[in-house]
Amino acid sequence: MPIHHLRQLPRLLLPQLLLLCVLLACARAAFAQPAYVLVFGPENSSPGAINRAGSLVGQASGEAFLWDGGATVGLGGMGGSAAFGISNNGLITGAADRPDGSSHAFLFDGSLRDIGQLGVASSGAGVNRAGQVAGTWVDEAGENHAFLYSGGVMRDIGNLGANSARATAISERGEVVGSSFLEGFTSLQAFFYYASGNISSIAALGTLGGPSSWANAINNNLQIAGASYIDDDTLHAFLYEGGVMRDIGSLGGAFTEARGINDVGWVVGYSTYADDVPGIDFASAFLYRDGAMFDLNLIVERPGLWSILDAYDINEAGQIAATACTDFGDCRAVRLDPIPAVPEPRPAALLLAGLVLGGAWSGLRRRTRRKS
Repeated sequence: MPIHHLRQLPRLLLPQLLLLCVLLACARAAFAQPAYVLVFGPENSSPGAINRAGSLVGQASGEAFLWDGGATVGLGGMGGSAAFGISNNGLITGAADRPDGSSHAFLFDGSLRDIGQLGVASSGAGVNRAGQVAGTWVDEAGENHAFLYSGGVMRDIGNLGANSARATAISERGEVVGSSFLEGFTSLQAFFYYASGNISSIAALGTLGGPSSWANAINNNLQIAGASYIDDDTLHAFLYEGGVMRDIGSLGGAFTEARGINDVGWVVGYSTYADDVPGIDFASAFLYRDGAMFDLNLIVERPGLWSILDAYDINEAGQIAATACTDFGDCRAVRLDPIPAVPEPRPAALLLAGLVLGGAWSGLRRRTRRKS
């Protein structure tokens, strides 16, 4: 409303309106939260990972796929296949069946290439821009072992003492995380592995106080995400940084697991809710950022009866690879795209607006007195 029309308002009403405007602006800033829109992936699919371009990989109808939000490309394989990792330059890894029935890790760089195995089977879990792959191979006794594929060679990277380990993710520098049993199989613990020249090291990251932990993701700032028991019955997601494993909580239930992390330090995964019925928990996918955990089902615009049950990965733009299902059991991979936030008023701008409006009100009162 123009200033010269303000004199038409009752003198006691205008200050109240000004105060209301300031309070509404402050409330809007206080309740700002992330928001997402749901983009459906292929039918009968499950997600594996997402890269910086928003391309998502996984498995659809028994075959590894690449999906960019529009077209779906099957990656092939002699039998069944599944993709679990994609790099920012489009390299993909996973596992594909061979004619003899065994499953081998692959690297896809335009064509699906078998990178071998050290025992009877193998599977790639993560890949970086250099084409290094981290994953797991299986020996004849059925025991898991962690591997790093680099320079065309697959090699075992060791364990924490019990000759049993799994690798789940890799950074751009080739650092690997996963889980391994300690000597005597006394505890399963998350590990961090790095190599420099002829020197390599694998170290346990500990737990949140309970018997076991495992790492699922690592970013390029050496932040690690995973899950750890805090006692015998409660599992919580963790964020590990600076040598400290930190509990990032839950949505109220006893089970939370972090599955993916981006370079900003945002974490995704799933958490249960404690229900009124004893012993029954309900799960929902979550986003953890800026010290707060958000239920993705409460901040996503989704049609119909679809629910986001689990989130697997997140890129630097905040896009999330997740699984959505209906109450009828229909499930598919989805991508959650962030809705750009409306810029919030800065405190300095609010103060300036208040001063301007206050000055206008004072000037109006002085002019009114002079005329009267």
